[in-house]
Amino acid sequence: MNRFTITGLALACLGSAANAEQGVSIYGSVDEGITYTSNVRGHSLVATQDGINKANALGFTGSEDLGGGKQAFFRLENGFSVDTGALGQGGLMFGKQAFVGFGDRDIGDISLGRQYDFAYQMLRYLPCLQCGIHSVENADLDRVSGQRLNDAIQFLSREFGGLRFGGIYSFGKDSANSSTNKGRAISGLVQYSSGAFSAGVAYTDINGAPVFAGLTGAPAMFGRPLTPASTLFADKQRIVATGASYQWQSLKLSALYTNTDLELAGRHARDQVLHMGGEYQLSGNLLLSGKVSLDRLDSSRWVTLSGGIDYRFSKRTDVYLDLHAQRASGASGTVASIALAGTSSSDKQFLSRVGIRHLF
Repeated sequence: MNRFTITGLALACLGSAANAEQGVSIYGSVDEGITYTSNVRGHSLVATQDGINKANALGFTGSEDLGGGKQAFFRLENGFSVDTGALGQGGLMFGKQAFVGFGDRDIGDISLGRQYDFAYQMLRYLPCLQCGIHSVENADLDRVSGQRLNDAIQFLSREFGGLRFGGIYSFGKDSANSSTNKGRAISGLVQYSSGAFSAGVAYTDINGAPVFAGLTGAPAMFGRPLTPASTLFADKQRIVATGASYQWQSLKLSALYTNTDLELAGRHARDQVLHMGGEYQLSGNLLLSGKVSLDRLDSSRWVTLSGGIDYRFSKRTDVYLDLHAQRASGASGTVASIALAGTSSSDKQFLSRVGIRHLF
C-alpha cells in the first residue's frame, strides 16, 4: 500500500543461510501496527498499517570470494504487505532491490540493477529515525525515505581515513512503465566519519521523475491546482541533501537539510526541509527520540513535531509508540498532510501509532 517506505540503513540480523556453501542468506523484516489519525479529509481514522516503521521485506543476499580481496555479490529484495499479502512496489517480484556486483576490499564495490539513489544514505542523519515513515517530508519529495533507480550502475568506495564516496548513473531505458525515473538519472555521495561525528552530502538529478504532489498538502504546484490523488511527472528533479550527527554517551544529536528543485514545462517548485532532533538511550532496551521538522514548498509551510518510544525485547523484536503533530500555514488552501497519513481538511493533523517490528 505504501508508495514510499523507510527501509533502514542496514539490513540487520541477516538470517540463517539458505545455502552455506554458496554464502547465500535469507533475511527480512515484518512491521505491523495500529494508527490513529485525527483528520483525514475531514474525518478521524483508526486503521491497521504495515511497513511504517520499517518496510516489510523478504530478501536474498550472497557473495563469492574470488581471492585476492575480491568478491562477487548479489541482492534480491521483495516488498510486501502484512495486511493483505500483496507484493509491494507496484507488484514487482523484487521491487525493493535487485542487483549484482563486483567488489574489491581496498577500493570499493560496483553494482548493476535496481538500486536506491544516494538521497537514501541521508536517512542515517534523520532525527527520530525510529519514528518511521511519518517523520519524513510530506510527499517524500527529497527521496530520503528510500526510492529506487532502474537500470543503474553504482560505485561505492571503501572508507579512506573516514572518507567514503560514490556515484550512480541510471540509463532509464526501461521507462515505459517506470515508477522511478523515466529518463537518465545521476546521484553522488560524500560521507565522512571520525569517532562520534559523522556528516554527509548527497546529490540526485533525475529526468522524468514521479512526484506525489497531492500528498504535500499544498493547494497548487507549477501553477496547477492539486487534489490528494495528484501525481505529476517532473521534467527534472534535483536534490541536494546534507546531514550530520554526533554521539555523546547515550545521547545522539542529528540534523538533516534537503533542498529539492522540481521543473515541469519550464516552471519551478522548490521544497526545503530542515529536521533537527535526537535520541536518548534511557536503558539498554528503551530508546526515546524526538525532532522538529520545518518544511517550505513555495509559499506553503509546515511544522511537524515527532516523538517516539521504542522498547526492545531482543535484537530482533521491539514494540514502539510514535506521535506526530503537524500545523500548516502560508498559501491559502494549504493543509496538514503528515507523510503517508492522507491530507487533512484543515491546517492541523495529529497521528499516533503503536506497533511491533520483527527482524529475521
